[in-house]
Amino acid sequence: MGGGRVRSLDAMRGLAAVSVVLSHYVLILAHAGRRCYVHAYHTLRWLSYTPLGLVWAGRAAVVFFFVLSGYVLFIMWERADLTYVAYIKKRVVRLYLPYAGAVTLGILGAAFLYTGSLPGLGPWINKFWSWSPTATSLWEHAGFVDAFNSDRYDFTIWTLVQEMRVSLIFPLIVFWVRRSDWRVTWLPFALLATATILARGAAQEAGNAWSGVMLDGGLTSYSATVYYLAPFALGAILAQHRDAARRYYGALTARQRSGFWLFAFVLYFYASRILSVLGEHRMLISDLPIMVGAAAALVVTVYDARVRTFLDRRIFQYLGRISYSLYLFHPLVLLAALHLFYGQIGLVPLLGLTFAATLLTADIAYRWLERPAMRLARTLGESAAAQRIRTRATSAD
Repeated sequence: MGGGRVRSLDAMRGLAAVSVVLSHYVLILAHAGRRCYVHAYHTLRWLSYTPLGLVWAGRAAVVFFFVLSGYVLFIMWERADLTYVAYIKKRVVRLYLPYAGAVTLGILGAAFLYTGSLPGLGPWINKFWSWSPTATSLWEHAGFVDAFNSDRYDFTIWTLVQEMRVSLIFPLIVFWVRRSDWRVTWLPFALLATATILARGAAQEAGNAWSGVMLDGGLTSYSATVYYLAPFALGAILAQHRDAARRYYGALTARQRSGFWLFAFVLYFYASRILSVLGEHRMLISDLPIMVGAAAALVVTVYDARVRTFLDRRIFQYLGRISYSLYLFHPLVLLAALHLFYGQIGLVPLLGLTFAATLLTADIAYRWLERPAMRLARTLGESAAAQRIRTRATSAD
């Protein structure tokens, strides 16, 4: 592809965000006590083993986000003439301003909308907003990159914490990817992920001070960051070798391309389900095929003309534009709707109304928070690049 923005990747990001949203709705049904909801969940669980389950495959979507972020960050770093400090400023502005807006709304929701335990909905949804805001929790959330309880106000922010941490060290990933043989480039990250999972398992069993070091913060733990280097690095490797990927995919026949699509889909969607049926639930073993499948899906998304044309439809591009806000704000709309209207409106129609309200909220957040953050980040990047050019010119004189 050329040097411009790849619109099909934006669309895929939007579809992945919708998948995460719907996966949380399915989780609510999974824990709901009424028989009709139990039947609905079991139907969805059965359907999750059909291709339709891709619509609410939330875990796979999160892994896809990380692989895609590695791909996009590598290209951004490659094209931008920025110092490390300027890069971090740009990245912080892009991620933090919408994050701060969502956390602020989450704090207000926990303080003023929380009505206590929601009867019949189970422990998963009922733990959110159940903690009263404290000075310590506010400070932890303001810090953004520490290990803390990210379930308090907005239960999706753990991925942003991980992304920001990886962004801080991403230039080191770029350095390694550029200078190593492609056949072994990913090996250190796969080994690190493996060692991290083994160490976390040992820490859980030990229950001593080592457990605190490895597990404190739960999803925002520092050990989890080491684990999630693997998908980011895989995206960066694909970006480094994107010309070779383009040539490889371009040389495939129509039948071979269909086989490549099937390969990507099976790894991304079915491999973890097959492992689950076989009794294998460990995160690493389930995530590895998803990572490879996500990388293959990126190749199809970027280099297949038919897929690009399909994803260029207005609805997919719209979802892509609001994807970050959709992902970030949907827990707040969901929790507010449940605490305000659960028991007055049936759960299934309430979730339908919640989804519509989520789209509206994401649109507003995109216009008033995310777009200004993007403009500011772009301005900072352009200013830093211009300063470097002036500095070089002065040095040359």
